[in-house]
Amino acid sequence: MEKEENLRRPVCIIGLAFLVVIVIYLYCNPLPAVSLGEADGNTFTLIGQVEKKEYRISNEQKVLVIYLREIQVVNPQKTNNQTIDSQASDSQLSDVEGIICYITEGQEPKMGSFIRVHGKLRSFAEATNPGEFNARRYYQILSYQARLQNGIILEESENYDRFKEGLYQIKEYLAGLIDVSYEEGDASVMKAMLLGEKSGLDEDTKQLYQLNGVIHILSISGLHISIIGMGFYKLLNKFRIPKFISVPLSICLIYCYGVMCGMSVSAFRAIVMFGLNVASGLFGRTYDMLTAMAIAGILLLAGQPLYVWHSGFLFSFGAILAIGLLRPVMEEMLMGGTKFEKLMSTSLSISIVTLPVYLCFYYEYPLYSVFLNLIIIPGTSLIVSDGLLTCAAAACFLPLGKYTALPAHILFSFYELCCKLTIRIPGSRNIIGAPDMWQILIFISIICIVTFYGRKWSRLNFWQFILLALLCITLRFQDGLQITLIDVGQGDGIYIADDKGGHFLIDGGSSSKSDVGTYQILPFLKEEGVDTLTAVFITHMDSDHYNGISTLIEDMDKNGVMIENLIMPDIGEQSRSSEYHEMESMAMEKGITVQYIHAGDVLRHGKLKFTCLHPAAGENSGDTNASSTVLYLEYDAFTALFTGDLEGEGEKAVEERLKKYITDSSGDGKRITVLKVAHHGSRNSTAEAFLDVVSPQVAVISAGRDNRYGHPHEELLIRLEDCESRIFRTDIGGAVTITYRNGRVYVECFCN
Repeated sequence: MEKEENLRRPVCIIGLAFLVVIVIYLYCNPLPAVSLGEADGNTFTLIGQVEKKEYRISNEQKVLVIYLREIQVVNPQKTNNQTIDSQASDSQLSDVEGIICYITEGQEPKMGSFIRVHGKLRSFAEATNPGEFNARRYYQILSYQARLQNGIILEESENYDRFKEGLYQIKEYLAGLIDVSYEEGDASVMKAMLLGEKSGLDEDTKQLYQLNGVIHILSISGLHISIIGMGFYKLLNKFRIPKFISVPLSICLIYCYGVMCGMSVSAFRAIVMFGLNVASGLFGRTYDMLTAMAIAGILLLAGQPLYVWHSGFLFSFGAILAIGLLRPVMEEMLMGGTKFEKLMSTSLSISIVTLPVYLCFYYEYPLYSVFLNLIIIPGTSLIVSDGLLTCAAAACFLPLGKYTALPAHILFSFYELCCKLTIRIPGSRNIIGAPDMWQILIFISIICIVTFYGRKWSRLNFWQFILLALLCITLRFQDGLQITLIDVGQGDGIYIADDKGGHFLIDGGSSSKSDVGTYQILPFLKEEGVDTLTAVFITHMDSDHYNGISTLIEDMDKNGVMIENLIMPDIGEQSRSSEYHEMESMAMEKGITVQYIHAGDVLRHGKLKFTCLHPAAGENSGDTNASSTVLYLEYDAFTALFTGDLEGEGEKAVEERLKKYITDSSGDGKRITVLKVAHHGSRNSTAEAFLDVVSPQVAVISAGRDNRYGHPHEELLIRLEDCESRIFRTDIGGAVTITYRNGRVYVECFCN
């Protein structure tokens, strides 16, 4: 019977084959991100059609954001004579299909109109570290390749899309009703759930829902489509409206709702499936959920193959696959058959199938989300229904909306309480890290075996295979030694991991990237599966070496990465700045052990050994760079030297102390494997005499792209080349990872 049922789903087989072909092709031939080249950062006057518009809050100000398609660049010499409806253009930015414009001047344009806009064109930021959000790739999937800053709307065409503009005005009207009916926090969540408007969401609320694995309720999905579309369809049936009328009307309503809310991937999938569901009855056909899902997937991927890397696509379709394939087997394997167990089998199936997606995009998994969703999902339908009722009540009599909004307020408060309590339970957050491709493939294979053959097994065998799949996707292996210079821009951030579970960080700060701890260092640590840092070294108290660490410590309870020890330079009291004491106090308040290190101190962890070469105990200096902590690392035959911002006399002192560690029995010096070049490649650091002693095989430089200091300086690079060092730079290759395994050294740049 199972084989016959599968043969009745040829569309599913076609969809699967289509998906596999796309994944293999894109994996073997990744599409390069669109680069603006010399156009990046220059000012242009553009013509484009308004596809979407919204207001965002930026620096506590409301900013109009417009999404443009059909981009043309106006010839600057003809700008004054160019008419908005002209199709002529003397130049075009190749490969640019869409641009997101941040408007500072000009009236709000209508949907579908063509506008002439002036502003500075910029590329989206590209990830230069593992784990970092890749805005350029994300917007490329959505077919937007650039952004226009400080945009000024110069002209708008008279023609526009009345259908889309009408839906936009309805959306704005409904948003206004929600704003006056609900409290501010409730209103932002309700607008996200009902209208797909997430720009006003409070970041703390968004993070709370995400950390608990219930962020999906804030997206327009099958639940919303089912409540609105099916509710309207059943209402028409109650009035005995013929199906050949009620079906098209219901599909039209739900399509308009999807367009009004922005037609996200999950909304498109749900709308297609809803349409096929109600239409199947009209044509006397049996509705098959998996076939409908396959049709929706084929339509999406045919329009944009890159959706296979989109989190919304993977979560949405993964959930449907879990419900359609794994849940029936799961129900049989759970004892009994109560309504609770059916709900549990649904939640558990979705959690298992979407686990790789969670780990690939968030690097951690909320363990108790399986149970929390049992509480939250049933209430979500009540919230959506209450939102619709409140809008209707407020439209009839504005004060009435405040009373009908009360049930949703109670549920929102209950949700928030549940999330806050759940996050405090031990084990609620599990930072696992991103799985390798081989782990994902094994996981999928095991789940497929369980799905198609699990009914023939005993319950014990079924759960053993489920456990095996979970172990395959969550286990992490550290073979040998890993050192990564995180690309923090103009600053330092060095991560070290050994094969005994030790995780260390030397510095973490930047003067060129804002909030580097949140957007570069923390995502990197999570991607690596780090939930505890054994020790964090701060070499000296320059902000480009510690401001990211300050963020990690301050938000330690929220970000999930614990720090066991903070190690600071053991300098004299005169050299201990107010920032030094603030860092001490902050760490102690968070329960972090604060230690101090000076020349001669040794820290061991398994085969890993750190020896401090600088500063001397109690050393006082008017220059923070001069008292930088210098660490000499040894791991089997591998050696590395981390020098902070050391220069001048400090270098000379380190030279003398280092000689006893790198001189062999014959009196000859040994080459250091890796040197972290001091002070981002300043011309005044890493002198020729110092290099004669160190003679590094590999030299790595941490510096910001196009920094105002000119780091690394040409003189320094020449000195490194003269001593036959291989040079790697974060400003060129992004994060630099050095791995020592089985006596061999491997160096890899993230952007290469």
